[in-house]
Amino acid sequence: MTDIFISADSLITPFGIGSKLAFDKIKSGESAVKKHSNPKLSQQDFFASLIEENDQWFSGLNLNESFTRLEKLIILCLNELISKENIQISERTLIVLSSTKGNISVLGNPEFNFPNERSLLTSLTQKIEDYFQLKNKIQIVSNACISGSLAIEFARRLLQNDDFDDAIVIGADEVSKFILSGFESFQAVSHSICKPFDRDRIGINLGEAVAAVYLTKIPKENSVKILGSGTFNDANHISGPSRTGEGLFRSIQKAMENSNIEIDYISAHGTATIYNDEMESIAFHRANLSEIPTNSLKAYFGHTLGASGLLETILGIHSLKNNTLIQSLEFENQGTTHPVNIIRKTETKELKTFLKTASGFGGSNIATVFELV
Repeated sequence: MTDIFISADSLITPFGIGSKLAFDKIKSGESAVKKHSNPKLSQQDFFASLIEENDQWFSGLNLNESFTRLEKLIILCLNELISKENIQISERTLIVLSSTKGNISVLGNPEFNFPNERSLLTSLTQKIEDYFQLKNKIQIVSNACISGSLAIEFARRLLQNDDFDDAIVIGADEVSKFILSGFESFQAVSHSICKPFDRDRIGINLGEAVAAVYLTKIPKENSVKILGSGTFNDANHISGPSRTGEGLFRSIQKAMENSNIEIDYISAHGTATIYNDEMESIAFHRANLSEIPTNSLKAYFGHTLGASGLLETILGIHSLKNNTLIQSLEFENQGTTHPVNIIRKTETKELKTFLKTASGFGGSNIATVFELV
């Protein structure tokens, strides 16, 4: 099979524009999760990681009020990647969008003058296609919280089948009243910065991010190869993960089978909910990975939904390139049935590979192995 590489990235987070900036911030132990008071999103104060964009970001871009906030951020992120890498988009370039809710914030919102049809993901992608005058339709991957990682694997397979020469995969989601109230109804939102895998974890923080990667068949200097991936749906429950970790365990098995290499560290999904972290610990135990250094980045950025797999993959790649294990922020005490080797402090260590895991509603799971070349 043709080897596929991640050769470049672009990232927008509450820290600002750029993946190096975001990595430097978390390396220093800074969290983007803050306490917010915003009655347009929730009647009570909440902790989340929200992007506060400024007009200077969009200078030079031909954007008007016909674009939603999310579309503007996606265009900005794509433009940064295309310009930085001088990417020549052709009919042989695949573009994939990962998002769980897209423009859902326009529904029932008197502040917006958009018709309800603008909430459709196909409406969002049409605006992007028109802006960049794309020759191909943007492909959409929307499969709960594994969407970002799944979109990378979707693109990899199409490149391996020689359907395209290169690919851009972008993930984007924003915090809306609909999303926040949904998680609040599950009683799954933490009233402080979340604590993945910790004994005292009580739930998630939500977050916003736009993240993009450029996939090629020819590696550049410091490219990262996608060694293997596995995705299984255990269909356990509409929102609750499998109590045995079956789907994630099988996903890890498949990813490891395809890659046949030792894992240096794990970038876990780690949502800080009671059942997700427990399920992941069981899957890691069953896969004999309990001793591998592991972190979750959710206490730095919150759960960015359709962007999370891409965001955390990009920062995992920076960990490899900088030989740095990032502390799993807010972790203090083991809180799962099977202990996980959680990274308690940021430290230097020679790294070559990492495993990225993700799980989502409906029993969806994915695991992907990356190697620095």
